Formats: sequence, structure tokens, C-alpha cells
Amino acid sequence: MRPLVPLLLLLITLTITSSSNAQNAAPMRELTWGTYLDKVQGAWMGKMIGVTFGQPWEFQYQNTPVGFDITDWPLSPTRMKDYRASAVNKPGQENWEPITRESDNQKIVIIHGFIANSEKEHPSFGAPDNDDIYINLLFLYCLRRYGIDVDPVTVAHEWDAKIRQVWHANDAGLKNIRKGILPPDSGNPRYNLHADDIDFQIESDVFGMISPGMPQVSNRYGERMGHIMNYGDGVYGGMFISAMYTQAFFAKNIREVVENGLKAIPARSLYAQLIRDVIRWHDENPNDWLKTWHLVQAKWGEVDHCPDGYKQPFNIDAKLNGGYVVMGLLYGEGDWYKTINYATRGGQDADCNPANAAGILGTLIGAHVIPAEYREPLHNICWNKTLAGLPSSYEIDVLAEDTAQVGLKVLLANGGEITTRDGKMVLRIPLQEPVAPATLEQIEWIDDKPVLK
Repeated sequence: MRPLVPLLLLLITLTITSSSNAQNAAPMRELTWGTYLDKVQGAWMGKMIGVTFGQPWEFQYQNTPVGFDITDWPLSPTRMKDYRASAVNKPGQENWEPITRESDNQKIVIIHGFIANSEKEHPSFGAPDNDDIYINLLFLYCLRRYGIDVDPVTVAHEWDAKIRQVWHANDAGLKNIRKGILPPDSGNPRYNLHADDIDFQIESDVFGMISPGMPQVSNRYGERMGHIMNYGDGVYGGMFISAMYTQAFFAKNIREVVENGLKAIPARSLYAQLIRDVIRWHDENPNDWLKTWHLVQAKWGEVDHCPDGYKQPFNIDAKLNGGYVVMGLLYGEGDWYKTINYATRGGQDADCNPANAAGILGTLIGAHVIPAEYREPLHNICWNKTLAGLPSSYEIDVLAEDTAQVGLKVLLANGGEITTRDGKMVLRIPLQEPVAPATLEQIEWIDDKPVLK
């Protein structure tokens, strides 16, 4: 970790500034700097662990849950040796033939290449390169370079300059940007048929990390940045996820995180309706996650208007996969392994969902509580090979500190204060209730075509 002297000088300066602007009438909640930093580091670690845990299973199980508990992951000492040996698909024969029937879901089908490549490229471990991580990194880069009020068009130009590869709504948005169709149009279904896809949902985490306890602030970032690549439920998915991060800094349990996060998106949206279904079915079947999975599948499993998913087993819809995130959180009951196992076993985008779930849980419990068998193989490193012009690796503790320093600026710009008590820096954070966008933004589809108005 870098020396903290420059940080302390910054904090002293910010404390003086905030004292002159204090809004003493506003109710405040408090976090020590050490607690905030630990929770931000837990968020990043959780995100990296979750996405790496789930990556071998990504879209290998469609329209069916994974039929067994997942007991190994790519950064274990065995590097998933038994799963690789038992898989019905073999290395070099990965022809993208996923399991699509529940009668077959006891079979093992994995992405061998991800495990082999990460082992070859980084034999000393560390979190492998993944879009769930690097788009968050790029957002953070823009916040640090251009300031906390950076506009989405500036971010779009950085996307153009730095991104080597993305998929689905991100890819459609990036192609639009490179054609001169800039945000918010780049995410609009008039130009982007992937507008309801999962993309902003998997990369909005950082906006919750920098807005501790401030879901109205995270929503303002979601409104601006979510339309780079998404629209409607695609944006609400990102707002929901980042709002859950904001709640995880203060919540007593994961149920509180989910319920308060849900208040940040319009109740009439299809996304909110699905999440309410998941919560209700969880309560009706608290010990049977598969029962809830089948109820979700029966009502929502065929709802995907993505050009690649319409009337196909493949489903990259934001709300369905958001439902799997919430299933992981609720049925996981705060247990690390259970959370990532259930979020992965939901199938479909099975790396993104445990990434969101574990990032939120990591924020709730803090980095120091993440089990060592998952935390230690990271070796404090995450790798980048997709973003041009940025470092090839990041130290996770430094990344957390950089994120938290942006969070301090966001805090002070939104009525917060910084003080000292018993020799410790204390963040005083305005109490904010989640407030959903006033206007519902919902795409109406006819088959796989949006109705343009």
C-alpha cells in the first residue's frame, strides 16, 4: 500500500473545507475512514472473487439451473482439476454447446479456456481480466481524471480510446460512439437493440462504492452513465445494484440491503416487479431456492428481447439475471460460499451474477471477513489486458484507496463532513432515503423489435 501521508494531508484539507460548509441540520450517519476503506476493499475483492468463481460456468447452463453445488474455483490450488477432468466438453472442443434442459444439468460443461489461460498467464494467481472489472476501472479512471462531475460524453470518448473488447449493450453502445452517436442516444433502443441487456448492471458497482449511504447520489450517476449503453430496465438494473452497495455500508443484514436498494428504481418497472417476485417467493420457500428458481423461470425466463436471446435458451436480460443476484443474496443469508454458489447456479450470465452478489456482500462484511481461501489467492492483484493505456495490473488495496478518495470528494459535494475523533478520521454522511426516478422509462417490444416513439 502507498504511504498514507498524502492522504492524511488531503483529509485535513477536506476537513477544513467541509467544516465551513457543514449542514448541521441534516441527520448524519458515521463511518470511520478505516471502516469505509475496508468495505470498499471488500467490494472490489468480492467483485473479483465472484466473477472469477462464476466465469467457467458463464452461459453454459441456459433455461436450467446448474444441477450441483460448485465446490472449486479457478484460483484454488487445484485450479478445478476434477471439474476439468469430468467435463463432457474437453479442452479444444469448446463448440458452445450449453446445457439447455434440466434433465441434463448434472453434466459438467465448463469454459476450459478461461481456467487454462489464467493459469498460463498468471501462475502466481491474481484476479484475471474481466469486463465486469475493467469497465468499473474505466469509470473510476474517468472520475479521477476529470472529476466527480464528469459528463457521459467525456466518458464515451475514453471508451473509444481505451476499450479493446466488449459485448452486447456495451459493444452496441461503443459502436454507436464510434459512429458519432453519443450518450444518451448510444444506449437508446432506436440505435441499440441490446438496451435491456445486463451490461450497466455488471459495471455500476463503483458508483455505489463512492456513494456510501447515498442512493440518491448513486442514482444520479446511474442516470448519466447508464445511458451510454442501456435504457429502461437496463439502466434500472445498474441503479438497483449500485443502490444496494450504498445500503451495504450501513445495513444490519442482506435483506435490508435488497429491500432498500429496490426503492431506488420505479416500482412500476418490469425490473422491480421481477425483484418483488423473487423476494415474495423466497419468503414462501425460504429453504427451497430451486422452487423459487422455477417460479422465476416460468414467469420471466422467456423475457429476453436481445437479438441473440429472443426465443432462444440464451438470456442476457438485466432483470432475469438481477433476479439471480437477489436469489444468491437472500438464500445465501450472509454466508460467503452459499451466496456465490447460488448466484452462479442460477445459470445464464453465471459470472456476472455472483460478481454483483459477492461485491455487495463484501461491502456489507468488509474485506477482513472474506474467507481466506477466497481472499488470499488474489495476492492483492487484479490484471488488465483489455484497456489500452492503463496499467496492466492493479494492487487491490491501492485500488480501494483510490476509490475511497473519490468517495470522499463525492461525500463532501453532497453535504457530508469529515472530522476526527479519538485520533481517527470519521466520515459524517447525510442520511439519504432511496428515491426512484420520477418518470418511468420502459421499452415496449413487439417480438424482438422496440416500439419507437
